[in-house]
Amino acid sequence: MEITHIPAGSRGAADIDEILAEVIDFDALINRASGLGSDFDPLPAEVRGQLLDPGEYTTTETWIARRGGTIVAKGIAWLSLRDNLDVAEIWCAVDPRHRRRGLGSRLLEHMEDSLRDRGRTRLTSFCDIPPSARDAEPRGGHIAADSGSGSLPTDLPEVSFLTSHGFAFKQLERCSVAQTGTAASMIAGELAPGYSIETWHGPTPSDRRKQIALLHQRMSTDAPGSAEFGTEEAWDAARVRALDEQRAAKGERMHTALALRGESAAGFTEIAHFDDRPEIGWQGATLVAADHRGHGLGAALKIANHRSLTESSGVERVYTWNAVENRWMLAINDRAGFATWAWVGLWTKSLHWERLARLDRML
Repeated sequence: MEITHIPAGSRGAADIDEILAEVIDFDALINRASGLGSDFDPLPAEVRGQLLDPGEYTTTETWIARRGGTIVAKGIAWLSLRDNLDVAEIWCAVDPRHRRRGLGSRLLEHMEDSLRDRGRTRLTSFCDIPPSARDAEPRGGHIAADSGSGSLPTDLPEVSFLTSHGFAFKQLERCSVAQTGTAASMIAGELAPGYSIETWHGPTPSDRRKQIALLHQRMSTDAPGSAEFGTEEAWDAARVRALDEQRAAKGERMHTALALRGESAAGFTEIAHFDDRPEIGWQGATLVAADHRGHGLGAALKIANHRSLTESSGVERVYTWNAVENRWMLAINDRAGFATWAWVGLWTKSLHWERLARLDRML
């Protein structure tokens, strides 16, 4: 098996465009095998950006594995360039027709060696499981999330692969979907005195970048289980502007609702849709800062943003993700008509401790 490593920006546009269709076809094959549905098929502009465009604050690296010239496996790493410099979020997959031959293990080992050499010793990963697969045999063995909420069957291929390669199951998320107009039609209660909500679509207004930066930073500390997946991130207005530019370059259009108390940031929520698939919305970050909770801001933000979405886009349905222990936000989503679409396992692994374990076995 021949493995090619492609850090974003390491190759010219002509080289990337030469392999782009093949990479997209492989990603579509993997998605069809997952059972998640065509809404989750690869977005061409996003795949191209992952291969071609390095970011100022975050970047991606891709590994493509071939046998006989054909792509049989692929891996990707998402890397922060300003904070959490020891962390890498990774994902890898093997063509179903070539599984159980050790190809995934070889690819993962190659990725880990490359990341470890550059100090990326804390890995995070994820697996997407349709409800039918999770619930098919409830009497079988399950592995519980370290968060204390939720479990996954141990015999699912994705779960078996991650556990056998030293990953720890930290958290379970519920992926849900709703028609856009359903959430928009919810009746919002009156805001607590002193609070207001602003909405916009497109880049963050220059006079709100500071507030959005603060809330992105709080996402890395205030979201359920955030400490398991990295330390506090550093955000400022310049990083918000760079993120908006990166999103626009790949055809990602944002709709944002911001809750304020006076001029202080209290919470926000984002929904994205892409030029490649404009009828589908993807819930981005949602947070009510810890010191502003208990005032109904979460529901008010969601309703306001969905109303803005219906008025200014052609989005027909929205997917959202929530930790299963976040029962308060799940209750809001249930009232808004969101139904379970998939389960997502979140995993971590320490390459530092793995190296020590290997040395210990050699002694």
